Amino acid sequence: MNEENNKNNRKDYLLIIIFITLIIVVVLFNFIVDPYYILRDSTIKCFNNVKTHKYSNKRTIVYSDIKINSRNKDTAFTGNCLLSHYGLGLDNVAFFTIPVAKVYEVAQVIFSINKLAPDIKKIYWGLFYDDFWNDKNDEVNDKLPELQSKFFTFQDFINLFFSYNTTKYSIVTVKDSIKNQGKDIIYVYPYREIAKKVYNSEFNFDELDIIKQVKDFAEKNNIELIIYYSPIHITKKIHLYEKGMWESNQELKRKLASITPFYDYSFANDYNMTPLDKNNFNFVDNIHPSNTYNNIVVNDLLSKEKTLGVLLNQNNIEKYLQEDSVQLLDYINKNKDMAEKIKNVKKEDAKIAVRRENAV
Repeated sequence: MNEENNKNNRKDYLLIIIFITLIIVVVLFNFIVDPYYILRDSTIKCFNNVKTHKYSNKRTIVYSDIKINSRNKDTAFTGNCLLSHYGLGLDNVAFFTIPVAKVYEVAQVIFSINKLAPDIKKIYWGLFYDDFWNDKNDEVNDKLPELQSKFFTFQDFINLFFSYNTTKYSIVTVKDSIKNQGKDIIYVYPYREIAKKVYNSEFNFDELDIIKQVKDFAEKNNIELIIYYSPIHITKKIHLYEKGMWESNQELKRKLASITPFYDYSFANDYNMTPLDKNNFNFVDNIHPSNTYNNIVVNDLLSKEKTLGVLLNQNNIEKYLQEDSVQLLDYINKNKDMAEKIKNVKKEDAKIAVRRENAV
């Protein structure tokens, strides 16, 4: 009887050991892969350098990200942008962006940054037209959680190291890194964001009030809030024009300038006018700059003398908006085939996979 009990106990212990070992393996695997680029800048070639899902499910881990990566930082970037500057010596700068973020979500992140990282006194907020468009096609499954604690919690640990999504993205990251032999190859239809977007109602400027609230909050808390209009490719402008949304895009900038001066990175330059093909080094698709161009924009924003960003305010906004519209119409007239192609892009085209080796 005792012998039988001992055997059963050994089996139980073995199962417990196996279970604990599996937990440790999963945690270590997710820690090493780091699919969200949260824990380290460096990567291992052919193992985790192709970060296919580094922004997936970012809402779930955004507060964990702030808790971990706000130490010794005095400056932060946030918003619905993919600006990143990893591994280039910006030790005082943090990046807290979330995909498809609405204005009210970014406002909540900024409020939370102030709670979690009071030493951060300069915040760059990237905006662009689609942030204000409450399109159901843009909705994501994960919701921005409520901030529960200033300290790293058990839930933070689960989200980063033991959640289903994190483990799934770690596996995909390793598979893609191996498949692409360590090359940062992006499979994406260059007009993906155009195909996905459906403008099917009147534009609403109500969320501009939230920007005013955040601006007032920043002033009260001695935070320098710097708004910038994110880089977009010329084909996104054509898309807005062909969908009849160009004037509301301009009106958005006009109203934004009445609230605060802001830097505009959407005006024509050598980076956003080149063809959006597999040899484009500057954009992944119409609205997502490549890592190379990201770094250029970040450096420009952080520099005292801006060479790319144009500072818009109430005094000069009309001049620049008029120049932008004239330039766009001139480009469309000279590239009618491209404009027609963009006009006829279908929603299902967003699923097309195109090998773009240089869009990194």
